[in-house]
Amino acid sequence: MLNPVASLWERIDSAYRDQAYFVQLKARLLAVISGLFLIFVPLNLLKIWWVQPPHPGYRITFNVAMASAALVAMFWVRQGHLIRAGNSLAMLTILSVHALMLFVPPYQEPVATVFQLYVFDVIYLIISLVFASLPVTLGILAVIVTSHLWIHQFLPTNGVIDGSLEFTAATLLRDGLIAIGFIFALGFAVSKMIRVSNRHSEQALRETRAQNEQLERRVAERTRDLETAMQRAHQASNAKTEFLANMSHEIRTPLNGIIASSELLLRRTDLPPAGIEHARLVSESGDLLLKLLGDILDFSKIEAGELSLESHPFALPPLVADSISLLAERAAEGDVLLEFTLAPDLPPYLEGDSFRLRQVLLNLISNAIKFTPAGGKVLLTVTTDEPTDESTRIRFKVMDSGIGMDAATLKRIFQRFSQADSSTTRRFGGTGLGLAISSRLVDLMGGRIEVESTPGQGSTFQFSVPLAVAEASPEKTDTRSPLSTALGLHVMAVEDNPVNRKILGAQLEELGCTYTIVEDGKAALEALEHPPLPEVILMDCHMPRMDGWEATRHLRAWATDQAATARKRRAAALPVIALTAATRADEQARCLEAGMNDFLAKPVKLTDLHRSLEKFAPLLPPET
Repeated sequence: MLNPVASLWERIDSAYRDQAYFVQLKARLLAVISGLFLIFVPLNLLKIWWVQPPHPGYRITFNVAMASAALVAMFWVRQGHLIRAGNSLAMLTILSVHALMLFVPPYQEPVATVFQLYVFDVIYLIISLVFASLPVTLGILAVIVTSHLWIHQFLPTNGVIDGSLEFTAATLLRDGLIAIGFIFALGFAVSKMIRVSNRHSEQALRETRAQNEQLERRVAERTRDLETAMQRAHQASNAKTEFLANMSHEIRTPLNGIIASSELLLRRTDLPPAGIEHARLVSESGDLLLKLLGDILDFSKIEAGELSLESHPFALPPLVADSISLLAERAAEGDVLLEFTLAPDLPPYLEGDSFRLRQVLLNLISNAIKFTPAGGKVLLTVTTDEPTDESTRIRFKVMDSGIGMDAATLKRIFQRFSQADSSTTRRFGGTGLGLAISSRLVDLMGGRIEVESTPGQGSTFQFSVPLAVAEASPEKTDTRSPLSTALGLHVMAVEDNPVNRKILGAQLEELGCTYTIVEDGKAALEALEHPPLPEVILMDCHMPRMDGWEATRHLRAWATDQAATARKRRAAALPVIALTAATRADEQARCLEAGMNDFLAKPVKLTDLHRSLEKFAPLLPPET
């Protein structure tokens, strides 16, 4: 039974979906009233059959007319014509009732008949006030008044009403017409108020819809602008990253010649003291330039969200001692006392990114040394905060008796490219990136750098980071000198830059290796087809004609090529060490994906080259 009702509501909601809520409510209410009429008619017909009142034909005709009016109203409601449905229901019911009055035989109970008619007229008048148009409502009112006046004039002429019934009939005429007038006036006023309120609601709804549409357009425009801006920012970020990568490659390529040459010069024993000093200055200048380049790349990675921390076990005391040792010579040159203290309750082993932690400590300590005058002191203390069963917060504090900073400088000290003033750069040097990078790294570790400073008295930088307590000690590394023994390997070096070819050859000679040098990947593949085969290949990545990645892929493909010679298959198994001036993680991943075994970033230091070659030496087959 509920399914037809639910279907009717869905049909009405669909027909009046774009109308105001008041109109939807009227449509549902009119459908309910029409349904009640359709329910009332069968019940009334059953009553007529049971009671057997006089003139049953007229009564049946009246019920059929009322049911027809309800069906017509229901049809127009379903079609979405609410006013037409209300007019149909009101006119068909009121006209059928009053038209039948003209044909009814003389009344047996005239007062009861008039009262019953009065009740029906009140109901139909209310229905017309709520659902019908104003002209139809006025017409129905005229029919009701005229009909009642006619009936009250007709009934006395038949001599049926006398005594108290005559008084009752007169009162019903007089007070009934007054009541109908009041009902009409009140209903008209209420209906008018409802219509005005509905118009205001519809106007507000239209304005709200217009505002929503305008807001949606603005949001869509802002979204498009934001997407465009984000796309441009992404493109700018990619362009910046690509630019930095290219600049890194271009700078590292000549820097490789500077650092490697100075390193080779410092290993010579026939240089005069002045030559050794010049070579040392060249080497330190190259290292400084390499550090500045690394700072710029690190900050670029941090800003782009591409820098991720590693996690590995390490011993904290040696890390702190090594950091102090690396800067002890610089402190001694500036006559600055450099000391450190470790709390006795420090865990023996921790787990975290020791490389980035060392980087932060070196930045803070080197800054403290740089801004501390001769005779001053720099102290590093390491203590524990808030220890737990699984981790603890380690607090690092760097205190100096240097020049200090004022409040204005402290507000911008961690901004990129920021120093106290322009004279600071002239007096002490630096790019202003060290503290900015350190602050971002500490944030990534879960801490925050704090600073206190007084001009002329010194500064204190401190931070605490959560580090997990390691269950096992880190693996010990081999501390033997990597250059103590000659490697005795035959190496093929693939390098397009003439200066780097010379430097690489000199480094291989220093390591006790023989070598063959070719200028690009294509030449390397051609050389591998002829004896003798090398034992290790040093492959530059960026080269003309054929780069190192493509050459390595061709080389590895020989292992599965059915037409390849035995020499090619043996060459396909040779270890390949990538040489590139680009140091991004995606560059390293690209090298491994191409089939390379290891990765060396330019400038290539002699110790790093020895370590990479030595790592593959035990894997090499005996020479035939």
